[in-house]
Amino acid sequence: MIKKIYASDKRFKAVEFQKGLNVIIAERVEGSGEKDTRNGAGKTTLINIIHFCLGADVKKLGLPYAEIEDWDFYIDITICGKNITAKRSIKKANYIIVSGATDDLPIFAEKDADSGELFYKNDDWKKLLGLCLFNLHDGLRSKYKPSFRSLISYFIRRGVDAYSHPFTHFRNQKTFDFQINNAYLLGLNWEHASEAQEIRDKSSALKALSSAVKAGIVSSQGELEAERVRLEKTILEENKAIETFKVLPQYKELQDRANLLTTKIHHSSNNLLVLRRKLTRYEESIATETPPEGDSVEKLYAEAGMFFSESIKKTLGEAKTFHASVIENRKKFLQTELAEIKNKIIKIENDINSSTDERAKLMRLLQTHGALEEFSLLQTRVVEKQERLETVKTKLSELKNISNEQKEIKARKLELDTKLQRDYELSRPNWEQAVALFNEGSLALYDEPGNLIINTTENGYEFDVEISRSNSEGVGKMKIFCYDMMLVELLAEKNGIDFLIHDSTIYDGVDSRQRAHALQYACSRAEEHDFQYICALNSDMVPYDDFENGFDLCQFVRLTLGDKNPSDSLMGFHFELKKEVGRSPE
Repeated sequence: MIKKIYASDKRFKAVEFQKGLNVIIAERVEGSGEKDTRNGAGKTTLINIIHFCLGADVKKLGLPYAEIEDWDFYIDITICGKNITAKRSIKKANYIIVSGATDDLPIFAEKDADSGELFYKNDDWKKLLGLCLFNLHDGLRSKYKPSFRSLISYFIRRGVDAYSHPFTHFRNQKTFDFQINNAYLLGLNWEHASEAQEIRDKSSALKALSSAVKAGIVSSQGELEAERVRLEKTILEENKAIETFKVLPQYKELQDRANLLTTKIHHSSNNLLVLRRKLTRYEESIATETPPEGDSVEKLYAEAGMFFSESIKKTLGEAKTFHASVIENRKKFLQTELAEIKNKIIKIENDINSSTDERAKLMRLLQTHGALEEFSLLQTRVVEKQERLETVKTKLSELKNISNEQKEIKARKLELDTKLQRDYELSRPNWEQAVALFNEGSLALYDEPGNLIINTTENGYEFDVEISRSNSEGVGKMKIFCYDMMLVELLAEKNGIDFLIHDSTIYDGVDSRQRAHALQYACSRAEEHDFQYICALNSDMVPYDDFENGFDLCQFVRLTLGDKNPSDSLMGFHFELKKEVGRSPE
């Protein structure tokens, strides 16, 4: 039971609640203009702040974060039979400081080493609230399961979408989510709803796989078999290569040496060619280098009728001698050069032979061994192919099992239907009580009773509510009212959650007579069954003329908000509440 909501900032309008009916009124005060609106008074903001105190994410509540970042909000609440105060700060929203009778709570609070304050981290705070308000234990193994934040959203509906359908509290809520949460609240076996969703997941996956194969997006069985055969053969060959692979640690150095020798051999071969050409040319020069005949000049001039004197003949003789010596010296020079060239040729040939032999040895070693990097690369390729092979085998298995799994899904659906039928009978006292309470609530509002309908199908539970003329907006809202009233009565009787909070949205479009009936019914049921009904109303929505004699709504008004001055609003200042569409509770 919520006893009080307040904040550290004095501008905030604190509100205290009592057992039974509690009304928050947004009143049009004298002096307010036509353009003033009670929609900004703070009714919805109060609901959002209660959500914040109960663990909601502040960023999803549409609050004016910048203006209230230094604020602390407090809630005085009774949980698990203990009266405690919980403080949650906007800045340190993950820590909820608690005080009061916290000793015997089922989850122990932590103690701050510096301040000595007791606190819960927000996740633990939500676990505690789930345990105390819904007997929701932590550690549920099912893939899909109820959560505190989702369950509490049926008792504190938030936003326009939450008032669209009794079984959902936000737009686009998944089928499994409202099946599980409503089954849990109605005392049905919610795990069947979870299993139904798992079956739907499996069925959807199989349909998607079948469609993908037919469309050619996924390889067919034949294509996968061909790939499997190729991969197995390749892996076998590469494994053999790995087994016989000899790692040569100096592979890279030896490979560089072989390349160097090749370059050296090419260079020497070019030098050898040049020397051999030079040798040939020198040998030819020596062979053709002969001195001229001694009297050839004199014979030539004698045939021309010219004769030389003795002095000239002497000079010619000296020239002949000099020329002969030049020729002799050149021959000696060429012979010396030839000897050097031959020596160089022999040396280069020896170097080439030596380098060729060394390179041949290196090449034989490199051909029979491999580098460590190459060995690692080979191993990596084999591992990748093995992983791909396993993937292919898995896909083949999935394709082969489609038929079997389809049969299994059908069998699981039949089995689930049987279990649902069995548990439906076992849960008969629970759902019969829920049906009776809904019926009773609808009769309090209308002449004809409404029905809460719970069916079991192979897809899990199906829920519905019926009230005559339910197509009208007002009657649709009263379906939600009756359903929520039924839930809080059920849970309060089991020492669970004992408060229900409705925003004024629940009464939009509702006939004033039904509004009066609803408020009086909520008042009497809350008093009789020890729970709170907290609702927010605009002053022009209060059906004073339709209340029964003796019913005075004013005695239940806990807070009145005004629309003229910012100081009259809940927060003490005006702001525009952000609209949210299709949001989940967390």
